[in-house]
Amino acid sequence: MARGHDWINTTLPDELLLEIFRNLDSKSTRDAMSLMCRRWLSLERFSSDTIRIGSSGSPEALVDLLARRFTNVKNVYIDERLSVSLPVDFVSYWDMGFVKDGV
Repeated sequence: MARGHDWINTTLPDELLLEIFRNLDSKSTRDAMSLMCRRWLSLERFSSDTIRIGSSGSPEALVDLLARRFTNVKNVYIDERLSVSLPVDFVSYWDMGFVKDGV
């Protein structure tokens, strides 16, 4: 095998990686897998049907962000015990155009 070649990402189709993600038994494992590369992060977001978020921040900006990032979400749990969902000045970044689609 050639050193430095990304065999997994060049060989495995999205459908197979999604099936692997669906069979992971813990959220912490799925979160760790999503840190491997942007493709895996995107696939993990696509495969998520339930998310838990903090209750702070602008509701409109949060709903818009969640709808773009997690396209298959069926359940959203709002937990007041979680830390801040969005940066305090997220809305100003949003309005100024710093936050782009796909973020």
